[in-house]
Amino acid sequence: MPRSIALMPAMIMVFIAGLLLTPPLSQSQGGGGQVTVTPTADKVIAWSAAGGGIEESLQPGESVITSGARGHTGFVQTSTRLLGFSAGLRQWREVSLGVEERIGRHQLLPFLILAHSNQQVYGFQETRGHWTALSLGPNEKVVQLRGHGHVAVAITNERALGFSTYTGGFFTIAWTPEERVLSVDGSQNGMVVRTSSRTVIFKSQSTGWTEAR
Repeated sequence: MPRSIALMPAMIMVFIAGLLLTPPLSQSQGGGGQVTVTPTADKVIAWSAAGGGIEESLQPGESVITSGARGHTGFVQTSTRLLGFSAGLRQWREVSLGVEERIGRHQLLPFLILAHSNQQVYGFQETRGHWTALSLGPNEKVVQLRGHGHVAVAITNERALGFSTYTGGFFTIAWTPEERVLSVDGSQNGMVVRTSSRTVIFKSQSTGWTEAR
């Protein structure tokens, strides 16, 4: 076996390690500290170290399905919408759900939320207090959500969708018809997806996927 070919796996691992261990750009995350979320009969309340509770009223007939908090971020799923709380901005932000829309899984991280329904994938950035939505294709299904630190990824049967604290929007990479996802791993600053034909990396500061064959 030629020496250059024998060294390729080691070179790929060094390449991946360099991508994931690169420290993120310095960015103010704002105040607020750890968040807790308290649902009541007619509202939800987010509490943080920065001060008193911030309330969001529930609409008539609206009910809380699940809620949680991690780090600077609060999350509530109701029967009609998703709510994200930013401790840095001390604000609730919402995104409405469609009549036939059903939420599947969600991933709650200290500075972001990733969730999906049968129609869309949703991402919330705590630092911006902003929800982003991306529609799924007619035959597309989310098979897993994974996240670490400042980055998360949604894996579907057609593509991977990267989402991070630092960059706006979803960044996608499509699978070939024969390609199968073998593993999804990550660190504070990046996610690595290994498939049957390649390894792709999404970094928290990037605006696209990097491929390492």
